[in-house]
Amino acid sequence: MTDTALRASYVAAIDRIMRQITWQSQKQLAQTLSRSDIDLTMPQMHTLFAIRSARTCRMSELAEITQQSAGTLTGIVDRLIEEHLVGRVRDIDDRRVVQVTLTPRGEEKAALVEQARREDMNRMLSPFNLEQLQQFEGLMSLLLSGLHEIFNNHAISESQHTNGAHHSQEGLAHHGGAEHRRYRVA
Repeated sequence: MTDTALRASYVAAIDRIMRQITWQSQKQLAQTLSRSDIDLTMPQMHTLFAIRSARTCRMSELAEITQQSAGTLTGIVDRLIEEHLVGRVRDIDDRRVVQVTLTPRGEEKAALVEQARREDMNRMLSPFNLEQLQQFEGLMSLLLSGLHEIFNNHAISESQHTNGAHHSQEGLAHHGGAEHRRYRVA
């Protein structure tokens, strides 16, 4: 078998495994989120973590980050507000601007989800010894770098076609989300 054919065979096998990992991890996460002490849907969890990452953000920013329509996102945020996990705040400099932010209870819930996920990961990775964990982490980091490269190249290509600014979830998270201003509860 040629190197090209062998590489194609490995890529196909890895693709199958990645799809299975994605599917199984989504099922596991849904099961974890359904625990009585967590009780979140997948979209609620994604929204909660996006707000946590951005600290405070406008609904339009949140819709872009979470890839949800404005109507769907409003329903999700309203339910998170009912559970006292998220609050609406107004910009003191521009009272027309309403943003969302995590409440202390929302931060506790996000920390609980993180703890549960780490426990799940620890169980999943229990067959690995320390050396294998180190190798696996390195390989996963390489894979993630490849994904970032594909995403960034696509984002650059899209922004060149639309001549608009493109904000990724990572970009908002990296920059702390919205500008650091003073806010008060709406």
